[in-house]
Amino acid sequence: MKRRTAIKQIGFGLSAGLALPWLSSCKEDGPGPEIKYDGVVGIIGAGAAGLLAADILISKGVKVKIFEASNRLGGRVCSLRRSDVSTESLIVFPAALPYSDFPLELGADRVIGSDSRWKEIIELMKVPLVDFRASSEDAFFIDGNVFSEADALFDNDFLNAKNFREGFASFSGGANTTVLQAAQGAGVVARMNGIINSWLGNTYGSSANRIGANALAEALAQVTHDGKEFTSSTNPLQDVLLSRYVRAVSSVQYNTKVQSVNYGGEKVEITHSGGTDTVDKVIVTVPVSILKAGDISFSPALPTSKTGAMSRIGMDASMRVILEFKRNFYGEATAAILGGVQGPDYLNNAIGRSELNRTLSITINGEKAEQLSGLTGDQVVLQLLSEMDAVFDGKATENIRRDTADNSLVYTIKDWTKDPLIKGGVSYPLPGGANSDRTDLGAPVGDKLFFAGEATDDTGEFGTVSGALKSGERAAMEVVEAILAP
Repeated sequence: MKRRTAIKQIGFGLSAGLALPWLSSCKEDGPGPEIKYDGVVGIIGAGAAGLLAADILISKGVKVKIFEASNRLGGRVCSLRRSDVSTESLIVFPAALPYSDFPLELGADRVIGSDSRWKEIIELMKVPLVDFRASSEDAFFIDGNVFSEADALFDNDFLNAKNFREGFASFSGGANTTVLQAAQGAGVVARMNGIINSWLGNTYGSSANRIGANALAEALAQVTHDGKEFTSSTNPLQDVLLSRYVRAVSSVQYNTKVQSVNYGGEKVEITHSGGTDTVDKVIVTVPVSILKAGDISFSPALPTSKTGAMSRIGMDASMRVILEFKRNFYGEATAAILGGVQGPDYLNNAIGRSELNRTLSITINGEKAEQLSGLTGDQVVLQLLSEMDAVFDGKATENIRRDTADNSLVYTIKDWTKDPLIKGGVSYPLPGGANSDRTDLGAPVGDKLFFAGEATDDTGEFGTVSGALKSGERAAMEVVEAILAP
């Protein structure tokens, strides 16, 4: 049986706590579910990939140590509840608490694919989800107005842009072609640039003029789930993740920032802010931005195949802005407003979650996020309000929630760019890259050094929780194989 086939068939069952014989279909005399191993596996990062990898290894009887640089679990799955009092300076949080009667997601906010890995785990946890698009549709900024998709389809330019998007997975062009260039080559006119950026730029972590068209199309062609989108009804996604992998929590060392990994000897030495730990194998799950910045040094140096792959994978600025209004002026059944210049994706994340339905969650990636990152919180919000005011007759500024004490703007901002442990949003393919770069980035180095994280997912789900989970599963299986067959 091929290694990847075995991983797909048994990995999720193990992480879900299901009783499956270990590789029983591959070897008649294979070992039982408990692995006799005296060593320790170090895991750098306690996000989705690290927690799942730890859970699988623990379920097989393998000891783990998880090194987490921050004071919390979840990585880029980060939830904010109304009862939370934030002490994190990277969250701009004025005096008034949010009035939204549902959790606010500052990172991953949607569950993509009704048959995806993340959705499967949520179903196992019996967490209710909202199919918010079942009774809603997107709206679009076009020529200084907002149109529903039904109305926008009467615009031939919009229809051409939509057809380009829907057929994008089969695109093939010049090696250095960007998504925007590919759209222009397909006859999509400039007035649709903002919509193309929302669909195929911002959604995948950057701007349409920065993402490599060939690599993105190649990756999207690998996706097997149905693409449906859900939000959590009442449960913070961070809590869902932690509840599922609770047995890994006791193995976490918080506020432990890894500085170097020496894997050249019989053991692996991990030097971090709290000292040095010696383990037998290590799984690195940090964002690709941290690897590219050299925040962790490796000895011996990483092979050129891996550094070359990293050079063709980007990770740009990213910002989440949550605005609350006194009333809904943008449409109770509007799922999201796309195509904006200041805000490429205004998600109405209250649909099916709250009767108030007055909250917009705005995701800004790439070039625009870089520009906004240099502004104050008030300046960012005022630019977004100005964009909405222009198409909603000033109703955004009129209805924005303000503090009753001093009339100041109330909002929540998470600028992932300024988070020194993340340094951006999610990975994306640069022009000249290929989906194989993610395979190379995730490939083990010898039998001691392993890699996971959304950037290493080569199944088309990079930038998502499902991609991170699948990568953690793969890396854990690779470790198990290295233990069983050194």
